[in-house]
Amino acid sequence: MKRILRAVTAVAAFLLLGWYALPQVYTALHLPDRVFSEPAVSAPMLSMRQSDAAPVRGSDDERLHRAASGSASVSLFGVLPLKTVSVSAHTKTVMLGGEAVGVVLKTEGVQIVGFERVETAWGSVSPAVSAGLREGDMICALNGQAVSDSDSFAALCAKSDGTCVLSCLRDGEPFTASVDLAIDRNGEKRIGAWVRDSTSGIGTLSFYDPSSRVYAALGHGVTDVDTQKLIAPAKGFLTEAEILRIRKGDHETAGELVGHFSVNAKDAVATVDRNTELGISGTLGAFSDGQGRTVEIAPGDAAHRGEAYIVSTVDGETRAYAVQVIRVDVQSSPQTQGMMIEITDPALLEKTGGIVQGMSGSPLLQDGRLIGVVTHVFLSHPTRGYCLYAEWMADALL
Repeated sequence: MKRILRAVTAVAAFLLLGWYALPQVYTALHLPDRVFSEPAVSAPMLSMRQSDAAPVRGSDDERLHRAASGSASVSLFGVLPLKTVSVSAHTKTVMLGGEAVGVVLKTEGVQIVGFERVETAWGSVSPAVSAGLREGDMICALNGQAVSDSDSFAALCAKSDGTCVLSCLRDGEPFTASVDLAIDRNGEKRIGAWVRDSTSGIGTLSFYDPSSRVYAALGHGVTDVDTQKLIAPAKGFLTEAEILRIRKGDHETAGELVGHFSVNAKDAVATVDRNTELGISGTLGAFSDGQGRTVEIAPGDAAHRGEAYIVSTVDGETRAYAVQVIRVDVQSSPQTQGMMIEITDPALLEKTGGIVQGMSGSPLLQDGRLIGVVTHVFLSHPTRGYCLYAEWMADALL
């Protein structure tokens, strides 16, 4: 009997040691009590950073099962439970914005914003349209000579012998167009198109990474006022802005922050390197830390209806104003209209009447975290507007 007992004990000890020697069991039992999920990963496995936790392989043998309580159970073969850990999403901390800035975008070449017919001695013609050019096309060179702005383009047209080859971009794709210039009744050579080489306006800095000093602003792209197409900046920059007065919005007309800012590149406080549907970004240079406050970016699913605050500069002072989040949309992809807010702060309502142009990019805080960025105002109801989830904006621009 004793021999049998000793044999059974030895076998049990061997099996137990073998059990713990399994890589799956060893990995699971050595997980920390808390692991971090990566929100950007769409696969069912939780991806954990090595600095925070041991890696878990993406096989069918060991799986992390999400639990509604914020915990996760680790099981072997999907059946035998091994350990329970708490699961938290990684968060990003940024420096809070809210300051008004001047936004200056200079295009690569000139952009076609409209067409006109040229009255010649032989009738009315439209050379640009006949050559297949469209609104939004970028003209970068004429007969091989670079076009830097609208003045240089006019000068190159004047020097042309009548037919010119334009090097252009359409939606980022290069193409060439041959245009027969028309001579108007004053003897000037004309292409029959309106062009623009820059645009500028006032917006709001949303937030920036304190280490890289890469910022995000506006919450929507800068588009040409005529073509409504995104402008591709070649020499974009930000300058400091001073708000001089406020034009309140009324029915079907958006209000506006009216201010002063330099359009000279020597006064730039930041570059504008990207112009996207979700806002603009670049690197801050000679720009003060403003609020000097770091905040955590909340995941989109943390937003809820109720009290919140926006941070804006509407009268020379950057400060917080009370709002109500009145609608929260569930989104599976980035959109500029994720939440709806209503301005409730009496001081802001007295100053602006609600949301006005220039406030785009104002950060939205809820429960002490950065949850969104103001993007749009309802023309028929200026106290209400849309916000973009800050998480989407940070993922795209920082």
